[in-house]
Amino acid sequence: MDWLDLLAVQKTLKRLLQHHSSKASILQCSAFFTVQLSHPYMTTGKTIALTRWTFVDKVMSLLFNMLSAAAELLQSCPTLCD
Repeated sequence: MDWLDLLAVQKTLKRLLQHHSSKASILQCSAFFTVQLSHPYMTTGKTIALTRWTFVDKVMSLLFNMLSAAAELLQSCPTLCD
């Protein structure tokens, strides 16, 4: 593998990371605004816990998607393992 191959892989991974970083910022905002709570639930003090759980769920989903994309990239470029 020469340096041009490495440069191409680096740019591809950088683009994937930028794409998923922008998704993460969108998810971070949406995680706090998509949870609709009723007044009785809000008075129990569990609003923050539910919001955090929703955010963690979305972040874990994003991380899984990133790992899947990286695995597909590695499978599609068998010369990386040489």
